[in-house]
Amino acid sequence: MSDDTYCLIDATEPPTAEAPPYAECVQCRKPTDHPESYKGITLCPVCEWREAERTSCSG
Repeated sequence: MSDDTYCLIDATEPPTAEAPPYAECVQCRKPTDHPESYKGITLCPVCEWREAERTSCSG
């Protein structure tokens, strides 16, 4: 199994917005660092950190 097929999670990050309008976090509705025009799931830094903790490997 090659390294690029090992992880099944798409870890690409949305682009960073230069100025408002910012996209809302899909969990807490606070503004994120990403442009409003980005299509996909956007998380604020706090929710992004919590999601990373939740999905991290414990071994």
